[in-house]
Amino acid sequence: MASAVPYDPEDEVDDILHNNPFEEPSNTNNHVDDIYTNDSHTTIETTKPDNAINDDEATQPKQMESEETKKKNAEKQQEILKKLIPERFEQKDKYNVVIKVIGLERVGSLSNKKENPTIIFEVNTNLPTFRKKNHKNVRKSLDEFRNLFKYLNATLSESFIPSLPAPFTNYGINTKEDYKKTVNNFQVWFFRLCANPLIIRNEELAFFIESDFDTYYPVNQYKSPVSGLKRKTMKQFAPPYDEYTELAEFRPLVKSIYSICDSIQERLLKASRARKLMVQDENLFGKCFEQIDDKNVLYKKYGRVMTAVGDIDSIIASMDMATFYDGLTWIVRDTYVVKEALTNRHFLMRELLNAQANTKNRQEQVRKTRTKRDSNPIKVEETTRNMKLAHQYEADVSQKLNRVTQNMLIERNEWLSWYDKWLKSCIRSYVLKRIEYERKKLALLERVRIDVRKADPRGGLSRLGRENVSDRTEVSQSLEGDSWAGERRIRNDNDLKKLLNTEFDETLERAEQKTNGETTLDARNAASLLGVTTF
Repeated sequence: MASAVPYDPEDEVDDILHNNPFEEPSNTNNHVDDIYTNDSHTTIETTKPDNAINDDEATQPKQMESEETKKKNAEKQQEILKKLIPERFEQKDKYNVVIKVIGLERVGSLSNKKENPTIIFEVNTNLPTFRKKNHKNVRKSLDEFRNLFKYLNATLSESFIPSLPAPFTNYGINTKEDYKKTVNNFQVWFFRLCANPLIIRNEELAFFIESDFDTYYPVNQYKSPVSGLKRKTMKQFAPPYDEYTELAEFRPLVKSIYSICDSIQERLLKASRARKLMVQDENLFGKCFEQIDDKNVLYKKYGRVMTAVGDIDSIIASMDMATFYDGLTWIVRDTYVVKEALTNRHFLMRELLNAQANTKNRQEQVRKTRTKRDSNPIKVEETTRNMKLAHQYEADVSQKLNRVTQNMLIERNEWLSWYDKWLKSCIRSYVLKRIEYERKKLALLERVRIDVRKADPRGGLSRLGRENVSDRTEVSQSLEGDSWAGERRIRNDNDLKKLLNTEFDETLERAEQKTNGETTLDARNAASLLGVTTF
């Protein structure tokens, strides 16, 4: 965005003085003589005889010259980056911060337990901004984390500050799964935070860690670049021309990720609600099936199995939200932060354009003021001083924009790497949990398969004309693999036990022993089963 040749305000003053019509002509002979002297920077090319040409220089390939030119340009670019972002080119072991989350507490009212948990962690660092190297059992509420995030996001405009993870999950608070998942999310957040050398060198991080519990508020003052109605208005304008293609294409990419993930969340929420409504019908279907014939064991057993299958479907609906939906929530939050940071860079680019236009206006004022016959020396001095201030402001904004741009180019790749790994981990968790409970549902249905076959002396509908089907209880999951999927692999006894045994086995066994037709899996028992289920 800045001009290739830096502007020097003294050149403008010299041009005006040399073009003064009332000035006496200067002697130019010295300048002419300097052209032919050895001290002059101007040289005159002379032709050499053919036999004076070096053979090595004549045969040097152009490719070698281009490689050397590229190497020199890369070295120059590296030197520029070291001046713009010196924090990223220091030794990796010079300064570091290691934070380990060791616990989570939820105290107070229900809303406070859910929205404002207490994170317990330990810190080890060699940064000079900290008063000591080790900090143990540091306790911080989520409100303090929010204050730190707001400060870093407003002051470090050149970085993509990681957004805070959700304070709770869809597993439900006060469960082991919620505790484990929330602690892991905050550990990931600390990893991302400490991997950024610009963040760990900010003294506000030391103030945050060393302050007392529930007392931290940013010590330094901060202000967002553009906020409120002005920000909404400026975002409607077309972005300025960006010579860096990576960043010009990065913001539309991040915005599309934000929109797509938000749309997936909306559809996943609708599917989960529809599944829970289906569970009610499944439970009612199972209870009605039991009442068809109180004396027939098949109807009673099949009805209870269908009720249990409905309860598993309810667990699956909760699993979808706790694995995939919660994972997408963090992506949505993070993409919004990145998108707004790139928008702040657009505002800075517009600010540089305005600064350049202001500098040109100041230069024109100085020229007009000095060319007047009756120019006032005081006014000339004032306009010159304003021109220098405008030029200095332009230089500062240009340097800040260059620093923001170069650092965002680096963090762009880091963010895409995190996004790829996090999305894959969410999908993996979602698929594994779905497979686990679908297999448990299959194991329950296989319990009643032999009873269905025995209902008809000829084998019933399950045979479908296959006389070779045995009457033995056959399960699809065995030590040799999965017969339904055609999967062949060796399982140990623990793996097989985990697949064949479900949380509803004891309830079904007790139900089979009942002869008076009373159902055991009523609404209260189903709710208790969901409460103690190990997800």
